[in-house]
Amino acid sequence: MGDVHREAQDQGDAAPSMEGAVVVGVHRGQSTTVVAEAARLADELGRPLLCGYVGEDTYLAEWDKPDAVAEESLHPTAVGAGDGEAALALSTAIGEALDEVRDDRPPPSWALRLLAGDPAKALGRLASEVDARLIVVGTRRRGMASALEDRLAGSVAARLAHDQLIPVVVVPVDTKDRGQESLA
Repeated sequence: MGDVHREAQDQGDAAPSMEGAVVVGVHRGQSTTVVAEAARLADELGRPLLCGYVGEDTYLAEWDKPDAVAEESLHPTAVGAGDGEAALALSTAIGEALDEVRDDRPPPSWALRLLAGDPAKALGRLASEVDARLIVVGTRRRGMASALEDRLAGSVAARLAHDQLIPVVVVPVDTKDRGQESLA
C-alpha cells in the first residue's frame, strides 16, 4: 500500500515531496492532540507532515533477515487483516483533525504511510528514508495491556529518543479526559 496523500487527491496534483518532513507516529485510538501538535510543528518549520502507521500484526517482521526488514518495514508488500481499512479510517480521521486545528490557514501538506515491524524501528527507518527534521510521538495509553506491552517491548518514545540522531518530540496526552477525540 502506498502513501495516502490528501492534498494530491483533493487537487489532482502529483504527490507532495516528503523530504525533510516532520514524521508523526499514529495509531487507532490515539488522541488527536498528537497529530495536532505535529501539524503545528510542521507548519512552524515549513515542512510537510508524514504520518506513519505501523500495522498492528506486523511486529514479527523484525525477526526476518536484516536486509529484508528495512524494505518490508518501509514498504509492506502484504497488508494484514484490517490494516487497509485502518489506514483508510486513519487517513479520514487525520484529515478531520487537521481541519479542526487550522482556523485561518490550510493544514500543511501531509501523507500517511503504512509501515510494518517494530514501531520504534519502523518510524526510525521512515524518518531516515525521508531525511526527517524530527519525529513526534505521543505518550502511551493507560491500561493493563499497554503497561504489559511497555514492560515487554519498551516505550516507543524512549527507544526512539535513545536510538535516533534527530530530535524526538513526545507529546503528553491527558489520559484523564475520557471525552477527548481520538483517531479512528
